[in-house]
Amino acid sequence: MKHLTLVATVLLFANSALAQMGTPLYSLQEKMERFEHDLILLQQRVYKGHIISDDAEKTVSNEQADDLLNKIMAQESALNELTQKVEQLTHELSQTKEQLSKMNADIQMRFKLLEQDKTSKNESAAPQKTTPDAPKKTPQEQYDEAYNLLREGKHVAAEKAFLDFIKNNSSHDLAGNANYWLGETYYARGQYEQAAPIFAEGFTTYKKNSKAPDNLLKLGLTMNKLGKKEEACSAFTALPDEFPKANATTLTRAKDEAKKLACPQ
Repeated sequence: MKHLTLVATVLLFANSALAQMGTPLYSLQEKMERFEHDLILLQQRVYKGHIISDDAEKTVSNEQADDLLNKIMAQESALNELTQKVEQLTHELSQTKEQLSKMNADIQMRFKLLEQDKTSKNESAAPQKTTPDAPKKTPQEQYDEAYNLLREGKHVAAEKAFLDFIKNNSSHDLAGNANYWLGETYYARGQYEQAAPIFAEGFTTYKKNSKAPDNLLKLGLTMNKLGKKEEACSAFTALPDEFPKANATTLTRAKDEAKKLACPQ
């Protein structure tokens, strides 16, 4: 509707412009016709020093003849001036018609293109609505994506991915692993206050998970980073008792850290 209103406005403007230009043009044409008529009459009345009237021919003096000739010349000059004005207005009218015609064609073309664009967008939206949702990723795929982000050093993205995994798959076998690596995303960035409760939860909530010993070891390392030696020693010395069958590397690391801190046995 906006485009139709615009076209109507332009056409109204065109009619108004033509009407405004047409009025003086017709007026000048009428004046020219009157001048031509008067000039012919004046020329008929003056012929070789005679004034020819409807009923008689009168002889005039040289002064009267000159005066009449001057009037004829003045009429001719006025007629030429009016002719030039008519030609100028005719030219301007022609240019205005041409400009309005181009403007109207341009508006019609723009309107057509806008309609085509609108139709194209509607058609594009229709297939999008009918496109089926992408298949949901399996827990394993979600876990692998989060772990790969951590390996690439994208800790913020990995943090979010592991949080989403734990939220959506809290009872999955990989939830304990995801919790441990979530703690690692904080530890790697030196955010020890955020890492500590995550490792503690991994040790208590997922105690049967293979990463439980690693959670306890990392809890001790984190507490040491926070300057809490007593808590760190508790974690290191508790690890062999809690997980005697833990990985040899984990057990050795806990023993070495306890020795560094001179933890009581």
